[in-house]
Amino acid sequence: MKHIHVAALEPDAEFAKKIGKKGSESDFTIYNCKEGESVLCLYHPTKYPDKVQPLLYALSLADVAYLHPLAIDKNTGEMIVAASVFGRKLFVIVDKVSKEEVEPLLKSAGVASYEFFEGDANELREKLLLEPSLRKAEGKAEVVIDSCFPVKGVGTVALGIVQQGRVTVHQKLEFIPSGVSADVKSIQVQDVDVKEADVGSRVGLSLRGVDPEKVEKGDLAVEEKFPAATKIEAEIQLSKFYKGNIESVQFFVLCGLKFVACKCKKKSGEIFSEVESADSTVKKNAAGNYEIELGAPLPTRVGEKLCVFLPEAMPRVIGSAKVVKVLG
Repeated sequence: MKHIHVAALEPDAEFAKKIGKKGSESDFTIYNCKEGESVLCLYHPTKYPDKVQPLLYALSLADVAYLHPLAIDKNTGEMIVAASVFGRKLFVIVDKVSKEEVEPLLKSAGVASYEFFEGDANELREKLLLEPSLRKAEGKAEVVIDSCFPVKGVGTVALGIVQQGRVTVHQKLEFIPSGVSADVKSIQVQDVDVKEADVGSRVGLSLRGVDPEKVEKGDLAVEEKFPAATKIEAEIQLSKFYKGNIESVQFFVLCGLKFVACKCKKKSGEIFSEVESADSTVKKNAAGNYEIELGAPLPTRVGEKLCVFLPEAMPRVIGSAKVVKVLG
């Protein structure tokens, strides 16, 4: 079965409500749609713009995104910048604003791939179903957890998305960075009991041997354990819209659904200069990287790209950090 995850970037969830059936609601609301052997999961950042994290969660989980701007305002601008940082393809619905109004923002923010859309919800659903998954079918099982709770008569249940590989009944999973482990008693996909769940599946895992309070939002449940990072070296690319000094502030990085506070310094012994990139969308250090002290353990590895955000900035999404080394 094919699973496509979509960030629904619209203030009122107008299209999401027409495409899918409402599911669970937290910082973001999930809308599910099954058509034949394909499933769409739409993530509407319900508590955005009061908090920026729901927007980032939705984009972090997404294979693709759509933007339905009701006006050209700061929130529309911030959603576009965030989509650019995550590198997600963007369908831009132009029924309330025109192409001519929104395209300069898309180009200025450096959105790599976008397509204007003028149809209805049914047509958008068909387009989204054709999009490819960005997840890796190969490799050991990994599941990003968005919630974990007790269910009477069942026990501990964790909800999440299979990011890599395949999850099976009786499999043992390690939770990073929480440090606990559990056996998978049973699996549900789209409210149906299954023996295994392929990559991209949104799963409910019934777990044996773990207290739900020991599993945190943003944990990565893995078949093959690796140490959580507390200090990394990363190449930071800052949005051209951020005018501050990243070394002088406490900022945050997001990995999957886990965010932590950070401070950074330029790597000692190297010379830095700030230049504009070829597409003029980011400014970056030209000759080196930054050492980032993470305020809490983070389930990240070399090569992963973290979102960098700062609640006091506008837009609050200020860039990305590609992990070069795990230092501790």
